[in-house]
Amino acid sequence: MAAMNGAMVGFKNTNNQIVYVNPAQVLYVIAFEPDVTIIAFAMTGPGGQPASVHVRGSVDLVQSKLSGTMPAR
Repeated sequence: MAAMNGAMVGFKNTNNQIVYVNPAQVLYVIAFEPDVTIIAFAMTGPGGQPASVHVRGSVDLVQSKLSGTMPAR
């Protein structure tokens, strides 16, 4: 994922709280269920697994927000 001038990107998690993500620290983005995406970070959490957050939105939407290119509506 490409970082946009170090800008943080805001998402709503599955508890409707705003979380901010630094695109430069994203390891991968994967679908969890319809309209919920997992963002994994390039840092480990408990058990040595990548730290992650579940956010609202499709994989395509999340990837476009992280890359700075929002889809046309």
